Amino acid sequence: MNVYDFDNTIYNGESSLDFFLFCAGKNKKVIRYIFPVIIVLIKYKMCRITSEELISKGEKYMEKFLSCLSSPDLMIKEFWNKHQHKIKDFYLKIKQPDDIIISASSSIILEEICKRLGIKHLLASSIDFENHKIKYLCYGENKVSLFKKFFPDAVIDNFYSDSLNDLPMMKLAKKSYIVKGNKIREYTKI
Repeated sequence: MNVYDFDNTIYNGESSLDFFLFCAGKNKKVIRYIFPVIIVLIKYKMCRITSEELISKGEKYMEKFLSCLSSPDLMIKEFWNKHQHKIKDFYLKIKQPDDIIISASSSIILEEICKRLGIKHLLASSIDFENHKIKYLCYGENKVSLFKKFFPDAVIDNFYSDSLNDLPMMKLAKKSYIVKGNKIREYTKI
């Protein structure tokens, strides 16, 4: 079984940020939240904020962002119509029916692209859109907990990620790979 992080691993970029920018192009009210969201995402990727801080800041901006969207489901479909081409070729060449995607991005955004790609297993952050709350942040050790909850006896043959933030998942896999752009190298465990 192969398990993949999504953003910057099989998708060329940060899907949440791309979705946010896409929505800003459709509704100018969203533009005022671009810089605060970008700063939060950069701090998250650089491990400069804790999961709790990410959740707190994420919920603050999520409520404002969602209030600007009239039809999130339609926006998500339109977004993937324009961004599906950013799925990396290496993944399209090696994908398997039992692949698992595990991502800090929202399942709401990723469900559509997983359906289009024939990916049956998605583990991702969960958001309560009605109450503007992050129910579960699929990040770091939380990825391991979520994975073990749904696949308690599974053996990961290969795990792919762009970041050492996924070191907890890498430790579960027989082999781990770091993906930078289109270059893939095996990560040697110490």
